[in-house]
This record gives sequence, C-alpha cells and structure tokens, in this order.
Amino acid sequence: MTFLNKICFFLHQIWNHCKKIKQYDVLSKEKHGKICTKDGQFGCLHWSKDETKLLYVSERKTPKMASYFDTKKADKPEEEQPIRGHEHDFKQDWGEQLVGKHKLALNILDLNSGDINTLDTIPEDLSIGQAIWTPDGGIIFVGWKHEPYRLGLIYCPIRPSAIYLWDSKTSSIKQLSDESRASSLPNLSPDGTKLIYLDNQVGGPHYQCARLMMYDMKSGTNTVLVDVVKNPKADEFPGIYSYSLPQRCWAADGKRVVFDSVWRHQEGILVVDTETKKVTPILCKSGGCLKITDIHQDRMLVVRSSINQQPYFSISQLPESGNESSAEFLPLDDPEPPLDISFKILKFQPTSRPHPTFGVNEYEAILAIPKDAEQKKCPLIVFPHGGPHSVHTTDFLLLPAVFMLSGFAMVYVNYRGSTGYGDDSVHSLPGRVGDQDVKDCQEVAESVIKLDQIDENKVAVFGGSHGGFLTTHLIGQYPGFYKAACCRNPVTNIAGMVATTDIPDWCYVEAGFDFTHSSLTTGETLTEMWNKSPMQYVDKVETPILIMLGLEDARVPPKQGEEYYKKLRARNKKARLIGYSDNSHPILTVEASADSCINILDWFWQHLD
Repeated sequence: MTFLNKICFFLHQIWNHCKKIKQYDVLSKEKHGKICTKDGQFGCLHWSKDETKLLYVSERKTPKMASYFDTKKADKPEEEQPIRGHEHDFKQDWGEQLVGKHKLALNILDLNSGDINTLDTIPEDLSIGQAIWTPDGGIIFVGWKHEPYRLGLIYCPIRPSAIYLWDSKTSSIKQLSDESRASSLPNLSPDGTKLIYLDNQVGGPHYQCARLMMYDMKSGTNTVLVDVVKNPKADEFPGIYSYSLPQRCWAADGKRVVFDSVWRHQEGILVVDTETKKVTPILCKSGGCLKITDIHQDRMLVVRSSINQQPYFSISQLPESGNESSAEFLPLDDPEPPLDISFKILKFQPTSRPHPTFGVNEYEAILAIPKDAEQKKCPLIVFPHGGPHSVHTTDFLLLPAVFMLSGFAMVYVNYRGSTGYGDDSVHSLPGRVGDQDVKDCQEVAESVIKLDQIDENKVAVFGGSHGGFLTTHLIGQYPGFYKAACCRNPVTNIAGMVATTDIPDWCYVEAGFDFTHSSLTTGETLTEMWNKSPMQYVDKVETPILIMLGLEDARVPPKQGEEYYKKLRARNKKARLIGYSDNSHPILTVEASADSCINILDWFWQHLD
C-alpha cells in the first residue's frame, strides 16, 4: 500500500507502509510557490487512477522582487531578473484562517520523473481548489474569482465561484456550472458520468440553504436535484445545509448520493436519488447527530454523538432504495458511557413578533440539564450561537459539557436566522439584528427560568462572534437580568468593524443593506450599523463580563472586544479582558482552550454565588 504521508510547504513524501520510498523537493524546481495544505477550502491531494501522478494546489509562481537599492546582480537571463521597486506591494489574501493564501495554482507531480506541470491555461483571476481527477485524466476544480479584491472565504460559501474542467488532451478549460452562482464541493460518480456539487446565490447571508446540482458529463447539461426550501412545515425536509461532502459519497448503485446536513436541531444523513430526486433522511432516533465520513460498497462509516454522548464511530449497511431511513448502526468500539445530562427540545412561536415579510417562523432551543437537578436548582447559562446564520445541534461540544458537569444547566438558542429551518428563516434576520435575535434569546431565557429545575436568580449568558454580539446586547438591553456574562471575539460596533474585517459585506447585509465591491459607507449606513450594535447600550450594563479575544482574529478584529472593555472600564463597570496570541476567530489551541474553560467557570462561580 503506497500513500502520501506528509506534506509541508515544500516537500512531498511517499511512504509504503512504514517505509519512506520517495521524497520530492518540489519548491527547488521553482515552478510554483508554497504548497497549500488541506485547509478546508483550497488544499487538496489526489492520486491519479494509475497512482503515477499527484494533483495538488500551491501558490502561483510570482516574479522575484528587489529594492531599487539592491546592488546584487543576479546571474540570470534578463527575463528572469527581479522586478525592482515592488517588493513592498500589497498582497491581499483570503482572510480569516486563510492568511497567506493569495493566488492559487493547480499542479501535477509526475511520480516517476519528478517533473511538475503547473496548469498555466487556468485564468489568472481565479484562485483554485477542491480539485479531483476525471477517469480520462482530466481535472475538475473550483475557481474563486478574486477581482477586484478578495473577501474572507472561510464560513462563506457565497463568494463568486464556479466548477471548471481541464481537458488533459487540449489543455483547454471549460466552465461547467452557472457563472452567476457560487458553486463548490464537486464530486464525480464512480463511473465518471455524473458530477454533483452544491451551489448558492452569490452574496447575502453567509450560510443559506444550498442547491444540490448534477452535471451530466456526456450531455453537458445541469440539473437541479434538490432546490432551495423556503418555508418547511413542522418536521418537513428543511433543505440542504452542508459544510462538506465525503470524498466518497456515492452508493454502489451509482444513483444515490449520501452526505450529512443540518435538519433543524440535528445533524443527519441525507440520501438523494439522482434519478428520482427523492430525498430520504437518516436521523438519529435518540435525538443525537449522525455525520458520515465515508461510504464504500454501501458500507457507511458514521460518527455518532449527542449533547450527553461523546463522539464514536459506527458502521451501517445502506439499505436498498426507499428504505434508507431504516438504517441500523453498529459501534466499532465500546462508546464512552453517556454523561449524566438530559436534554429536550423547546419550540417557540413568536406570534406577537411576526416578521413583516415571512410572518411567524418557529424557532427552537435545546435545554440541557444535569440529572442531579432534581435535588437542587441549577444556575442557567443562555448560549446563543454565532454566525448569525449557523445553528446549535445536539452534537457533543466539550466546553458546554464541562459547564454542565460543573452543575450548570444550559439552553442553546436557535433564534430565527439559524440554518436548518428553511431559507425564509435565514433571510428573516438581515436588517433586524440586535432586535429580532435578541428578543428571541430573551424569550427563551424568560421561559426557561420558570422551570422548577432552574434558579431564576442565577442566570448567565455566554456566546462567541455573533453569539458575543448577542451576549453584549442582552446585558445591555436587559440590565440586571443576567448576573454574569462571557463572550469570545464579540462584534460590539458594526460601524467600527466594517473597515477592518475580512468580511465587510457581513456588516452591510446584517445591517439591512446590499453590498457590492464598490460600496461606500455613508452617514446613513454607519448610523444604521451603529443602531444595531450593542455598544450603544454600554451605559446600561450592570452585568460583570469576561471578554476573551483571539489576537490573530481577522474576522472580528480584537479591537471590537477591546473597545467595549475600555468603554465599560471608563464607566466603572466590572469587566475583564483576556487575549490569546496565536489564536484567531475560533480560540482552539490546547492551552487557550483549557485556560478559557477554567476562567469562564471561575468567572461564573464568582458572580453567581
């Protein structure tokens, strides 16, 4: 068995079991820049069918730059001499967690000769990623347009992009998807005749309901397999909200596609028949989550988890067409025992606060309580998610689990605007942030504190990103209700963020404005952004708040939290600020994760006792 064991910025290593058999110093050939490792967006590594070639993404080769005052003479032909006076030119990257990614190119490494073919027929206004081989040696890839300038890409599958085909015989490029849409995640059927991919509208809310598309490689026609779902009723199919597709996602019959998607408060598996277009869900009957990682010869490898169950691998045989929902799962190993936590789903109908266009959209919350709450009342943490177009599912999350095992009840709020509830719910929030979402969270909190298991005098609020935006709104709009608060990388002043974030479009869209690359902030837009920001309520805040920042955050710049902290301190309000170096928008390093967990618990215990 031969496999690629390791890739760094300049080396490819090929291993056979435990023995390294080849190593390629690809940068020494000066065909391209640094190799793009797997980053969830661009990076890919794919063997050709005969395992003689390796497909990968790198930075494009750029001309060497030198100072006007550099007196060194390069011993190279005139056309390879460095360009002088441009060494400090601005190089824009793709933002949060993609810092340093500028212009991406597609390369083929011949493992026999060591030669590298950089595909130079790909237009230079595209950044390349998610590339896969076709059976005849062609390449399908995604191209993101990066002119006139780049907007942050991670968590934003609404950037202009398309699916392309490179023909190995002619080196020509053909666009396969609609150029007016944002297309990504291409995946070929085993026989190479059908290509599926997801697409979204360009612009608007960053996560929306996606379409599942199919391109017929023979006829060259595109078909919508699963369209956008606007307003599902009760527990009807709510549409597709998927962040990725398994590398192998086709059933053995070559007709059905299998992947996971959010379904209201759960993550489950969808089986889509590409001939009938029928969508069949496989949902966890116990209320937890299922995530498919692979399917081969109809054997599915699935990760199962829930709020009180740590993730574990299971296998299942995909049932025949029409009976997929009956799939049974067998753990690969003994799962960890469930935690002493119970949870249930709460449903809310905001009949007194209907949306002027979409009416009354139901929203939900997940209430999780330690099982010993029967003996004593629990303090409550209100936990709104970020995004805002994201969702809390019943998946296992370590930090909330630690909180609950420490004696706290938690209510995860899926306010209107969350994904997994239909596209109308998503689009109900832009232009109403700071109001609709805040009131949804407060309605949940006021409902839950009436329960016998909850201590209504010990209520805290915690959230990150847009959840931090809601945390600071809640303690400002409802002074005294929350006895402690913590937020991570919060948006506190949209008007101040628009010029410093990698996603200025977010500031426009969520404030209720259209965005184009040429948009200028005016007095009107800045005023409206300010009117939706929690900073305006800083004088009303009574709640002690702990603010945590990832100091490398390009999404919500640290100045947002720092500014809020300073304004509170100037008013003699109780606040503490912690900054974590080498952490960006998600505070994820082991040291920072551990430190933040203990500090949050300590802060809540201090101010709730």
